[in-house]
Amino acid sequence: MHYTEDPLMNDVRRKHRLLLEPVGTRTNLFGGKVTLYAAACAAGDWMNPAQYDDYGHHEGFDQHMSDVQQQVRAETEDGPSSDDGRPDQEA
Repeated sequence: MHYTEDPLMNDVRRKHRLLLEPVGTRTNLFGGKVTLYAAACAAGDWMNPAQYDDYGHHEGFDQHMSDVQQQVRAETEDGPSSDDGRPDQEA
């Protein structure tokens, strides 16, 4: 299931947003200027300083969010621990 459709990711997606920062320009084949961006996640746990147009960063951010989704699912499946932090006390 894609992370955008996963109900477990609803709250997490609010923290993880793609941020694009303009870092330069290039000229395309027809002489037009294309803005180049560096990208980062708003949660601060992913960044890509490579200079791409805005669509070039989507694949990397999508992979990052897939990793976040796997982590959230793993934490959810583990559930609350029954360990109270104390060693077993057997008589």
